[in-house]
Amino acid sequence: MRARTESLPRCPLLLACLALFLASTGARAQQIAQYTQYVFNQFSVNPAVAGSKDCLDVRLGFRKQWLGFPGSPSTGWASLHGAIRNKKKPFVKSRHGIGGFVESDKAGAYGYSHLYLAYAYHIQMSQDYMISMGFFAGLKQFKLDLGELDPLVPGDPLLDNRASVMVWPEVWPGIWLYSKNGWAGLSMNQVLSNKVKNFGENTRLTRHFLLSAGRRIRLNRSMGLVGSTLLKYSPGSPIAMDINMMLEYKRKMGIGISYRNQDAIAAMIKVPFLKYFALGYSYDLTTSRLIRKSTGSHEVILAIYPCGSPDPVRDIVRCPVFE
Repeated sequence: MRARTESLPRCPLLLACLALFLASTGARAQQIAQYTQYVFNQFSVNPAVAGSKDCLDVRLGFRKQWLGFPGSPSTGWASLHGAIRNKKKPFVKSRHGIGGFVESDKAGAYGYSHLYLAYAYHIQMSQDYMISMGFFAGLKQFKLDLGELDPLVPGDPLLDNRASVMVWPEVWPGIWLYSKNGWAGLSMNQVLSNKVKNFGENTRLTRHFLLSAGRRIRLNRSMGLVGSTLLKYSPGSPIAMDINMMLEYKRKMGIGISYRNQDAIAAMIKVPFLKYFALGYSYDLTTSRLIRKSTGSHEVILAIYPCGSPDPVRDIVRCPVFE
């Protein structure tokens, strides 16, 4: 999903690729983080997910990509969201959702951090279907550790005094359709295509389109199969496609497999513990030419959702994304 996925196999050194990114005029590349467990982390893909659950939903995660590769990417994030509802009133057909999302990503000398606040409005279309529209709004900070750079041209003026720069406002809209057995959503990250001033030459944020869809098939009273896909597109980059399949037991414990075109295959596991916690882990086996140096990628997500017992009178439409 990030430029590193498509461009690094063609470059022998990560820092050389980063230098090209910073020096290219009007460069167009994928600039956002990548997740294998996007089904277990849908709020980081689409802001319209905010408030889809009838309690506070918290996710903490860390991803280390291409372990063993010098300067390999690492990403850490935290998110929370919930619905705004009057506890004294019965279920209503529409509601508001709010949330927040913090993420930090670093690859070699280059990195960024951003903070987003989210709002979403949910409308019940029928007994089993909901639709929501929402957006992230916030700011992003780009960082360059000049001490880690070994420029091809010493004293390159493009690298002078470019250690940190703030970009705002950042806007990320999305739409989300979901039911008890499936979902489909579309969002557009970096919609304003902001120019990153004083950070390289004519560097601009590119728009990223994220299309996600999936469905849960009930196999018996205890077992279910969740199939999903995530398509990612940015102008100037090839389409990236993730396909996930997860076998679930009582909508709680699950094991699965994932495929990402031209990049990796992955194994996933989701385990609930105590009452309000679940832990997700995935291991990506690199299939691109990076396999010569990389021993794979690791991703860990902790979910916290203090939901009480379902109330048929007040229960909202539940989606398998959050089980």
